[in-house]
Amino acid sequence: DKRSVHTLTSFCSALHISLVTPSFPTEGEGQFTLQLRPSIRGALLSLLDHYDWSRFVFLYDTDRGYAILQAIMERAGQNGWQVSAICVESFNEAAYRRLLEDLDRRQERKYVIDLEPERLQCILEQAISVGKHVKGYHYILANLGFKDISLERFMHGGANVTGFQLVDFSKPMVLKLMQRWNKLDQREYPGSDSPPKYTSSLTYDGVLVMAEAFRNLRRQKIDISRRGNAGDCLANPAAPWNQGIDMERTLKQVRIQGLTGNIQFDHYGRRVNYTMDVFELKSNGPQRIGYWNDIDKLVLVQNEVLLSNDSTNMENRTVVVTTIMPLMRKPLLRH
Repeated sequence: DKRSVHTLTSFCSALHISLVTPSFPTEGEGQFTLQLRPSIRGALLSLLDHYDWSRFVFLYDTDRGYAILQAIMERAGQNGWQVSAICVESFNEAAYRRLLEDLDRRQERKYVIDLEPERLQCILEQAISVGKHVKGYHYILANLGFKDISLERFMHGGANVTGFQLVDFSKPMVLKLMQRWNKLDQREYPGSDSPPKYTSSLTYDGVLVMAEAFRNLRRQKIDISRRGNAGDCLANPAAPWNQGIDMERTLKQVRIQGLTGNIQFDHYGRRVNYTMDVFELKSNGPQRIGYWNDIDKLVLVQNEVLLSNDSTNMENRTVVVTTIMPLMRKPLLRH
């Protein structure tokens, strides 16, 4: 949670120990913090612009910080959006249902949900229980693991659901890992019957980042294991690690390909030059409709095969069918 992350970053700054974390991006600047989870802010704002939403509900919790909330409210002020921002941090299942029913009475049909996976899944289940998963509702999930979320009942209900996917399961590195993953014994590795979540992929990439950093230090002839370099954690004032700066610098210089794509950091330890896919829930399951990155922003792609197989594209459309049979019958009748 946010409090734990802030506590860790404070200790790491004092002791010059780098923190490589898959947690949500922290607010502010921490010299010794490397954030594996990229920001979703730019992609979310681009998607809102694409859909041209001018009125919607934004559901969030404070554990994820206020960065997305602040960005949306700033854009709302610029564009004249009507945003109902509601913190649902302390809500239980009954409170979720009451909230959704109250919003429904206010004719609210568009939602942006910025919650951690457990809370997100809970509120989606409550939306189903009160019938808000049907056609006419649109949900944007501010989450980087669209395929991690159970959306089967939404798929059959007809609601429009859009989200983001950080892990591309078609990439060779991911396919290779999944081949090994699928061979695991479920009795020895509980949970291996389903694909790893994107948060697990971030943790995996964190190990790759640290391994690459150690290799780079070895190439530079920097030995961080020799004695005399360790600081005293209980010293007052704090005694920082002598080679903490070298480690921090080397970690931020890492540039590799991981399960979550290109892994690269800026001076502040934030992910840069990353790409996330944009998905929509179709009648036959989640389908990629485009991608977002810092350079191209939101790029939508057309897949004719998917479009032709998706019967929902024909809903509520008028189809005019013409035939030449009446013209053919006239000469036949005369003869």
